[in-house]
Amino acid sequence: MALFVATTHGNSKKSSLPFGFSSLGVSVVLMLLAIPPAHAESPGSLEISLRPGSKAGGLNVRSPRCPGDVFDFRTCEGVVSGSRDFGLFQVKMPATFGDGNKSWKKEGDTWSYSWPYAAGVDVHVVVQPDRDSLKLTYTLKNTGTNVLEAVQLHTCIPTTEAPSFFPPPTVQAGKTNWLELYKRLCVWSGGQPLRFSDTILGSSEVHLALVRRGAAPVKWGWWVNGPETFDQPLIALTSREGGVTVALAFEQAVWASSNVGDDRACFHLFPWFGRIEPGRSVTVHGRLYVLAGGPQDAFDRVQKDFR
Repeated sequence: MALFVATTHGNSKKSSLPFGFSSLGVSVVLMLLAIPPAHAESPGSLEISLRPGSKAGGLNVRSPRCPGDVFDFRTCEGVVSGSRDFGLFQVKMPATFGDGNKSWKKEGDTWSYSWPYAAGVDVHVVVQPDRDSLKLTYTLKNTGTNVLEAVQLHTCIPTTEAPSFFPPPTVQAGKTNWLELYKRLCVWSGGQPLRFSDTILGSSEVHLALVRRGAAPVKWGWWVNGPETFDQPLIALTSREGGVTVALAFEQAVWASSNVGDDRACFHLFPWFGRIEPGRSVTVHGRLYVLAGGPQDAFDRVQKDFR
């Protein structure tokens, strides 16, 4: 906000300002000092870096809002069509930048890569930091000869290296779980947050999934679909102290899930590509956020950004 200093004329007393400055001159100087430089970043601007050894196109994501936390954003653990996948944990890229073909490519602030699956689909991912969020663009191309139906992409955000978000372990029936995460993880139904802990299976199921209202149940992997549904393509996890929320949103998504059966304590929202004809491509946009505040702040921000 610019700071204005009023000046008077006529019968006003002379200024006693040093160095020959007039009060009007001081006004101009203060106004200029109040204008942030063009390169100044938002206080919550995200930083990303390559994640060596990742098997899922991983990026390290850091936010000054929670400086001790690192989010392992797995951009692609796999592609799912109906109840089958094209292979998991295949997106293994060098720890240095390359030309974008099976490697991360960086041009200015834009990060991207392409990954061809031998089974007949190419994945192209673009990531652009935008203050306290990452703009995401996913494009899937059907390189096979058959139509692909009900296509989704498996993202993942573990909390293992984010102590502000990582849940304390508990033991039930002799087995360790990280179910506390469910108390802070939510989707939205009818304009209200629906916490995973408030679902029928939320007190016991460690591989809990929820389907978007009206969508056909997804049957793949170890996931168990609960009877509740969501109606916004958004999932959000609030920190243990409640002051920061990490959220993932897409233009289209029909499946949200969380694994609290091991110490990844991760959550997922799968962007939805639907039907892809041979030779055709489908693109879905999304955002990953690390925001000050709670679930409602995340919801409000997503509504604004995806209008």
